[in-house]
Amino acid sequence: QRLAMALGYVGLVNHTRVTLASFGEAGGLRTLSNLRGRRRTSEMGRWLLDLQPGGRGTFEESMKSLALKRQGRGVMLVISDFLLKEGYEKGLRYVAGRGYDLWCVQALAPQEIDPTAHGRAGDWRLTDLEDRDEAEVTATPGLVEQYRANLGAWCSNLRDFCVRRSIMHLVVDTSTDVEALMLEYLRRRGLLR
Repeated sequence: QRLAMALGYVGLVNHTRVTLASFGEAGGLRTLSNLRGRRRTSEMGRWLLDLQPGGRGTFEESMKSLALKRQGRGVMLVISDFLLKEGYEKGLRYVAGRGYDLWCVQALAPQEIDPTAHGRAGDWRLTDLEDRDEAEVTATPGLVEQYRANLGAWCSNLRDFCVRRSIMHLVVDTSTDVEALMLEYLRRRGLLR
């Protein structure tokens, strides 16, 4: 939400048209369209703060709907952890190569990147925020290593998928300061000038 707000604000102050969409909402896709100018900042902020995890829509349905509704050219950022049970491939295929400069910003919490480095040990009850699925696990060293390998493979597969389709892929640790992320990392990668 902070990253979307910061990037949206950059667009608004530069009088670029900004449209926000949230997938996973009850109807599949929730949008706030055609914002332009600094005066729309508070409207955009309220919309972002009202977002809640969950809902019935899938990533694939949402991307298809977005691809069918969107007109013109521009930059599209998809900000997600991309840890989707149904996968991300079909959804991203709908928006790839449609005249957008497409960026996949994979936002992962520090606890997702390295659970044991953040005091996560022993028995866990994990709850998926999107669909409320629960799982109980015991964090043994072997299980943690397997988790790291699986996460690394998932991120690597997403990166390879993006490279093959000329999609920019970034992995962002959600604990990173947004200002540092914007001024250093995203500027270096060419998203911001």
